[in-house]
Amino acid sequence: MTRLMIFTFAAFALFAAATTILRSHTYATNHPIASAGMAPLKELHNAAGVNKLPTQDFEDMSLVYPRP
Repeated sequence: MTRLMIFTFAAFALFAAATTILRSHTYATNHPIASAGMAPLKELHNAAGVNKLPTQDFEDMSLVYPRP
């Protein structure tokens, strides 16, 4: 009888934890994360004219090591 009660309590706790975790993930995917009063990123890019900026080429020097 005691084992059955422990098993039931553990199963209930596991079910409650899984439901809470799944609910929090669903909420995060359905609602965009942004602070109050902050404009969306696309709107900020359009306002700043990012698409009108010239493209700059640069040389990747990340793997260049000095000679001993």
